[in-house]
Amino acid sequence: MAKPAVFIVEDEAIVANDIKETLKSLGYSVSGISASGELAIEKVKETQPNLVLMDIHLAGKMDGIEAAGQIHSLYDIPVIYLTAYADKDLLERAKITEPYGYVLKPYDERELHSIIEMALYKHKIDREIKKRDAILFAVSSAVEWMLRVSYSKTSKEDVSRDIDASTIQDFLALIGLTIDTSTISIFKIHLDPEGSPLLSMKYEWTGPGIYPSLYKRELKEFTLSSLGLSRWHELLSRGEVVLASTNNVPESEKRFFSLLGVQSGAILPIIIRDKLWGFIGFFHVLDRYWSVEEIEALRITANLLGAAMG
Repeated sequence: MAKPAVFIVEDEAIVANDIKETLKSLGYSVSGISASGELAIEKVKETQPNLVLMDIHLAGKMDGIEAAGQIHSLYDIPVIYLTAYADKDLLERAKITEPYGYVLKPYDERELHSIIEMALYKHKIDREIKKRDAILFAVSSAVEWMLRVSYSKTSKEDVSRDIDASTIQDFLALIGLTIDTSTISIFKIHLDPEGSPLLSMKYEWTGPGIYPSLYKRELKEFTLSSLGLSRWHELLSRGEVVLASTNNVPESEKRFFSLLGVQSGAILPIIIRDKLWGFIGFFHVLDRYWSVEEIEALRITANLLGAAMG
């Protein structure tokens, strides 16, 4: 695992080098050092560190607070302030930039380590929450749009009010553009004449450069066992999420991912009228990690989709 990278903004060279050596001894990498706020903004853009240690009092036209404010708004990188003293007015200005902590000079090595670790963890959680909220906003907007379009296309005499394929695909496009994923596929479960479950890919959205799989013969009228997915049916029937990657799935399941041209996916059940209708898969061409917050948002997506389709 790569070491977290820290950028130092400090106009006293001796202090800056001392902080640099301390950070290295604590297991961090130092992506750069700047003596001015103006240069720091440029260098942070180039190096994209995980965190910035910012001296409040900097020589030059721009002090640390103004520089931190721009770094926070432009790059969403957490900032911890370094300061030997701070009056009330200064602290009030600093609060506006939403810092992730303060370190008083002369700093204590253990305190510095603790504050950095807390800042990195808090920023990770904040990002996940923002990502979840962005997905949920896209989902709510897409569901509202889908229902409006669907019902506007339906006359009063119609009874079924089915949602057509183009509407579902447009809905998936709205979601797919928000989520970091390569393709979204919806599979429907139905029974063959003998009463055995069959699956068919019914809807699909693909991102730029991704070859669609909707019309592949192997993904029409197939059984779970034929593609090695037997274990999925029980998991999905219980309402569980299947998180799968070609690096950790049984050998028998890899053919399914090969047909889709992906390496990983989050697969969730679609429930209509309390029955398993099928499942929706959010797939990626790489081995993608899904956070707890993202899974929560995807589950809501599947539930709302099932409600709208039902």
